[in-house]
Amino acid sequence: MDIAIHLGAHCTDEDLILRTLADNAPLMARNGVALPAPNKARPALRKALQAGGNLVPGMGNPLVGELLDGHDGSRMVLSYEGFLGTYATVLSGPSMYPAAGQRCTMLRDLFPGHAVSFFLALRNPATLIPALFEASSVTDFGAFVNGHDLSAITWSEPIAAIRAACPEVPLTVWCNEDLPMIWTDVLEAISGVEGPKIGDLAILEQIMTDPGIARLKTYLADNPPANSATRRKVITAFLGKYADDSKVAPEIAQPGWTDEMIAGLSNLYEQDVARVKAMGDITFIAP
Repeated sequence: MDIAIHLGAHCTDEDLILRTLADNAPLMARNGVALPAPNKARPALRKALQAGGNLVPGMGNPLVGELLDGHDGSRMVLSYEGFLGTYATVLSGPSMYPAAGQRCTMLRDLFPGHAVSFFLALRNPATLIPALFEASSVTDFGAFVNGHDLSAITWSEPIAAIRAACPEVPLTVWCNEDLPMIWTDVLEAISGVEGPKIGDLAILEQIMTDPGIARLKTYLADNPPANSATRRKVITAFLGKYADDSKVAPEIAQPGWTDEMIAGLSNLYEQDVARVKAMGDITFIAP
């Protein structure tokens, strides 16, 4: 069985990918894709990870049976932003997600004899770090970032750790900032199912004005894009005119988080993304 594991990261799609695929349950079932309910799958996975796995290929896998819960399938999709760590541990070391390699090894080893693949969204630390703070239980932003060299926080480090730990496991990566343009590509990559789906505009509905999304739906219905490139051009044009700025670029009001810092971290992020794209052993989804 193919096991597609969406690793998050934190504060990216907020489970929208999994919810959208679940909205397409009949289509997924027809294509042999199992979507274990997160309220059952996540506790089962946590329990298995805490137990250390100890599974042997060919000897049966009680975890797979528990996750399938009587359903058949040739592919299983698992998604959880906490696979690489908790909110409290994202910045617990000198780099982001310091245990990424170890945790991915543990995830892979839960499914011996199956074809595991990883999927990961990146996010600009300039907006990710304040979002992590807001989602955490910490009340002092200064204490949250204290001791960290923010200019040294990169995605290329945890990704390199994942590749070193699990070199045989395919890894697909994208930037969360690009998700409105590549939404259908990401859904297809994770599910393995091609073609239109319910919720093809779900991400855009979150960041566009109501009149704008209505006009976009009408335009796409009257002018079906011939390919992904054309679709992206249309979406880009409509976002330029109808994006809700409060949702696309919400104001960050944390102390010390100046425009200069945001610009500096954003520039470093762009350089880091270029390094990730240059890695020869990943698939990068880009507009």
